[in-house]
Formats: sequence, structure tokens, C-alpha cells
Amino acid sequence: MGDDTKRLVHPVVPVGVGMIALQLVFRAWALYPSWFYTDDYRLLYDARADGLSWSYLSAPLDSQFIPFGRFVAWVVAESGHVNWALAATITLGLQALASLACLWMLVRLFSPRWAVLAPLGIYLTTAIVMPAFMWWAASLNQLPWQVACFLAVGAWVSYLRTGRTSWLAATLGALAFGLLCYVKTLLVLPVLVFLLLGYFVSGSPVQRVRAALARFWPAATTVGILAFVYTAYYLTQVPQVFTDSAGRSVASDLAETMLGSSLSSGAVGGPWTWLDSNPPTGYADPPALAAAVSGIMLVLIVVTCFLLRERTGRAVLFFCGYAVLAYVLLLTSRAQIAGAFIGAEYRYLTDVAVILVLCLGLITMEVPGSAESSIPRQGPLLPLRIHALAPVALVLVAAVCLSGLISSATYAHIWHNNHPGAAYVENVQESVSEEDQIPVADQAVPATVIPGYSQPYNTTRRLLPLVSDKFRFPDTTPRLAVLDSGGHVRQAVINGTTGEAGPVRDCGWRVVGGKAVTIPLVDPVFNWSWWGRIGYLATSSTRVRITAGDAVVETELESGVHNLFVQLEGTFDEVEIKPLQSGVKMCVDQVEVGNPVPGGEW
Repeated sequence: MGDDTKRLVHPVVPVGVGMIALQLVFRAWALYPSWFYTDDYRLLYDARADGLSWSYLSAPLDSQFIPFGRFVAWVVAESGHVNWALAATITLGLQALASLACLWMLVRLFSPRWAVLAPLGIYLTTAIVMPAFMWWAASLNQLPWQVACFLAVGAWVSYLRTGRTSWLAATLGALAFGLLCYVKTLLVLPVLVFLLLGYFVSGSPVQRVRAALARFWPAATTVGILAFVYTAYYLTQVPQVFTDSAGRSVASDLAETMLGSSLSSGAVGGPWTWLDSNPPTGYADPPALAAAVSGIMLVLIVVTCFLLRERTGRAVLFFCGYAVLAYVLLLTSRAQIAGAFIGAEYRYLTDVAVILVLCLGLITMEVPGSAESSIPRQGPLLPLRIHALAPVALVLVAAVCLSGLISSATYAHIWHNNHPGAAYVENVQESVSEEDQIPVADQAVPATVIPGYSQPYNTTRRLLPLVSDKFRFPDTTPRLAVLDSGGHVRQAVINGTTGEAGPVRDCGWRVVGGKAVTIPLVDPVFNWSWWGRIGYLATSSTRVRITAGDAVVETELESGVHNLFVQLEGTFDEVEIKPLQSGVKMCVDQVEVGNPVPGGEW
């Protein structure tokens, strides 16, 4: 029976699969009642507007090169209006792949032993990965990255053991897939180098490098070429959002928030409490005492492992180095704008949690086939045997996993119960359920739905077509609708200046034949995009020309008493109305220019 077959038939594999199945049940409970959020709408709009092509797939999202994510967004967009059920199902499928890849990696690295269930359980339950799971746009790059990282590490170690080209090809394939999903796949390369130099060669640092290049030069060449080509493309073709990091320094505060509080508490089942100041996202907000105790626990665990096992320090140092690298990347990018508080956002620690799982295994288990790895000390520096501590370790891991589930559940509750964007879209859908076509003004949606920095994606013109086909955005219309802050369709009321009263009693401004009438405004308006409302009485239908500022609009007026809503541009202090047909008589008694705001029910 081959080694791969032995791994599959070992009972730890079905137990691990059972744990993954339970995780997916929990994650399904968390995900399906949720909804799209901010950048999700941007992805859906781009997919519908551009269609499937390489130019669409390769278009960066801010500074992210995400062809895979854009392809998934296109699939969801093509399936219908805001199809959250499909989006959530794909996300859950990606999570299943990531969890199975984690189990596979652990079994490949450490052989099928019961101890691999400890790091697997921590990965399956930690709340650190929840924000990048619940937010669809984040999940589209971070979940595939997890799949790629786990597969690359497992294939890489198999290559280092056997030297088989097929395993090297599998490593390159995993890396290539990851690079199509998330730029942080480049950070998997130091992980592979660490495994090679730290575990599969021996000697001094120089001797290790020489031995690695001599034995594994095909890997160094091919992986180096892949990294070079991708980096060159990324730097030349993908615009960088953060190009100047000369702003105020937040280094010490960010380190305390990101590493001293968020990471340390999350690693042992925290953060237990969340700050939901920007719902539905939540920020790690562990109690100060709990964060301090978490740090002490981590130190005690590391010290205990050091006293009981040899060669634990290299994995500890690598994990610390990776965490510091993640910190530096955040410090020199988003922290310069958002401040130290961004360190409480777990989306920037998701990859660190994955490396934590790997390093936990490297600290506590031997890597078969390696030149050097962690093994029990011949003479432990503690007067205890490892087996005597097994029950304590089991209880500790179980407690961390249970605590992680509780923290994850409290995070999901924010998305379930405090999601302004979900409520907004739900109200939009209810408002149009029995309508035909609704003429609606293009306006910014509330910042709680799509923030202003996402402009122009934060407008009704971009959002509403994703929700329903029953909206249109005319330049002129007899009736105009707007959405209130809750997403309900309302009649538009113009809030701004008015035209001066006309000289003709019971008529206002009389318009006869093809002669233009100029109506002065009480107050001039500055250069902007405005809506005007003209209240009129016409003896018959006619075509008119409306001129105001930079806008010249021709439209049809109906006979009788009606309103005309018309979009106007520029700076102006008067509105000109000119019938384009002779023999028509009109009275214009009201002219309003300003912004449309919600009025009565539609």
C-alpha cells in the first residue's frame, strides 16, 4: 500500500473531514442570512457593464489584481439581480476547499497523526478569518489565497522529500492560481524558502543556501521566474493606491492594536467582543485584561514547547517575522489614512492566522523526511513527559476552539442584525414589487450602504439596476422619484430656489406661440447638476426647449395641468422656456431649481 493511500485510510482523515463538515454547517448559518456590502456592488456593476473579457478580468479593483474574483463576480451578476444565495454558496464552496486543503497540507507535512487535528481545529474555528469570509469582496481573494497557500506548502514539502517534478509543477500551479486571486500570494514564497532552509537542509546559513541551490535549483529557477513575471506585471499594469507613506507615524499604536491586542487575543479564541461602529463590519475589541492574558498564554505555550522539544525556535521566529511583515505592509499603506485603529480589522491578519496554523504544527510535530524538525528532547527541561501533558493540551485546544466559535458567532450576529445596506436593498425591492417603470433621480446612496469614497459606485444609477430592472433615469419626466435614507421610493420634492412670480394673474408666466419666455430665479445657482420642476397648464401637447446654464433640453409637454421635471447643469439665474410649435398657449406658475429630496409616498 502506497504512502498516499495510507494517509487517506488513516482514521484521522475522516475525523478531519467530519470536523470540516461541522465547520461548514456553522459557516452556512453565519453566511446565508447576510448580504452584499460596499465593494460587492462595485464588482457586480463592473461585471454587468463590461461583460466577460480579459480587459474586464484584468481590470484592478483599486490596487488588487483579481481575475478569479472578477470571474466569480461575473457568474453571480449574470445569474440575476443581487443573487446573494449564489454568491454565498460559492463562498461556502471556497471555504470547503480551503479547509480540505488545510487538512491535506497538515497530513502531507506531518503524516496522518491525531495531533494534526489541533492546528486544523484552530483554523476551522478562529474568528480571525471571519471578516474575510463574511464580506464577499474580501472572500473572493482571501479564500482562494488560503486554498493556494495550503496546496503550495503541501506540494512543496512533497517535492522537497521526493524531488519529483510533478510536485514542483503542483507547487507552481498552486502559486499561479493564488497570484490570480491575491497579490499576497507573493508572501507564500518566503514560507517555501523557510521550509526549505529550515527543515530540508542543514549546516550553517551559508551551507544551507548552497545545499538548497545545488539540490533544488530547478525550483529556485522556475519559482523565481514566476515571481519576477508577476511582480513586473503588477508594478507596471496595476495602479497603486498608496504611493506616499510620508503621513503621520502610527507605528507604535498600530503595533499595539494589531499585534499586541488583535492578533494575540484572536490566536487563543478571541477577541470575544467586537466594536460595531461601522456595521456590518466589526473590529476586534478584546477587554484589555483579556488581551494581556492572551499574550501571557502565548508566551507560556511557546516556552513550554521549547522546554519539551528541540528546534522549536525557528518556527516561532518565522511566525513573528511574518506577523511583523504583515504589520509593516499595513503600516505603510492603509494605516497612513485610517490610523492605528485599522489594526483591529482582522481582514489584514487572515493570512497571519494561516501561517499560525502551519507554525503551530512545525513547533509541536516532526516533519517526516526532513533533515531537521521539531522532536521531543532526550532530556526534557521540564520534569514532565510530553504524554503527561497531552490531556492538558487537549483541554486547552478544545477551549480555544470553543472560544473561537463563540467569537465568530458574535461577529456573524452583527451582519445578521445590523446591516444597513441589506435593509436598504430589501426596502428597494419591496417598493418596486408592484410597479412598472419608475423614473428616479441619480443621487448618492447613504454612506452606510456604499461609502462616498467609492464614487461613482455610490449612486443610485449604479446600484439600482443591480436590484431591479424597474428603474429608469430620465433627463425629463412628468413624475420623479427619489429614495429616502431607508431605501423607500418617494415622490421627489425640489429643495432649492424658485422662479420669480409671473406678471399675469391666475397664470404666472404666459407662453404664447413660438416665443421664448425667460423666468428669473429668486437666487442664482452655482455650477452643479440640478433638477428643475416646472408647473404648467398647456392648451395642447407641444414640444418645448428648456435652456438654463449649460443645459439645453428639448422635451414633450402634455395638454392640461402637469409638472415637468428636467435635469439642468451649470451656473444660471434664469430659466428660458420656448415652445417649438405655434398655436400653443401655456401658463407657467411654478419654477423650482435645486436638489430632489424625498416627499410623500410614490
